[in-house]
Amino acid sequence: MNEFLNQLDDNLRQFLSLGSNALDASRDITKDINFARSELKKDGSLLTKYDLLVEEKIFEILKDSNADIVTEEVLEKKENKDFCWYVDPIDGTTSFSRGIPLFGTIIGLTYKSVPIMGFIDLPKLNERYISVEKMGCFKNEELVKASECSNFNEAIISYGSPQRFAKENLIDQLRKIDDLAWDSRGYSDCFGYSLVFNGSIDLFIEADLNPWETIALENLSIESGASYAEIPSINGKKNIIFGSKNLINEATEIFGGDWKIK
Repeated sequence: MNEFLNQLDDNLRQFLSLGSNALDASRDITKDINFARSELKKDGSLLTKYDLLVEEKIFEILKDSNADIVTEEVLEKKENKDFCWYVDPIDGTTSFSRGIPLFGTIIGLTYKSVPIMGFIDLPKLNERYISVEKMGCFKNEELVKASECSNFNEAIISYGSPQRFAKENLIDQLRKIDDLAWDSRGYSDCFGYSLVFNGSIDLFIEADLNPWETIALENLSIESGASYAEIPSINGKKNIIFGSKNLINEATEIFGGDWKIK
């Protein structure tokens, strides 16, 4: 990884260092937590005291950088900078609160609204994914590549909660793709997303995601050699599909609509 990162200019190298430090801080807080009391937010998702604590620690690390900051919970920095951080302090709070080790932290960085870095850390699994524009995607500092599977009858796909697809009126389309696939799994949140980047699964489909999730996922996908497609959700968020370039077009055609494929 170092041979690639040595090609970065000082500014981007600093951003990379800050993002990595933020993941370290998050891991230190969450790695030894097995259960946590949670409360329901207005949007139906869960919140624990650790979401706020992690967000605060990450904000403290990132706030002096030459970038704005958008977070999932309460903190933000808006100074109309060209760069902007997007932070999901604990992605998979449901898993985190119930002692399921498939949660983590997602951080993305944009330059003039274009994703240029992506970070995912899975503290319980000791796995970290980092991507940098035009430099590739790395898992624990080793370069990884997405699947090139070309047929759904040979593909393993994964997707988030079917309830989300039902709310988007997309459950029938999801079932059609599920029928086409060789196999499917319900790996969700950042753990499931990360499986695309090293080719463990061939395609991931998710509904109604926020920018503090999608910014990182777009860059991680593209830098791993995957395709990434998005379309606005009913709530004005994003429905996304990412994975093998050979499956994206067929998937978006089944779902219908004006998907933007990258």
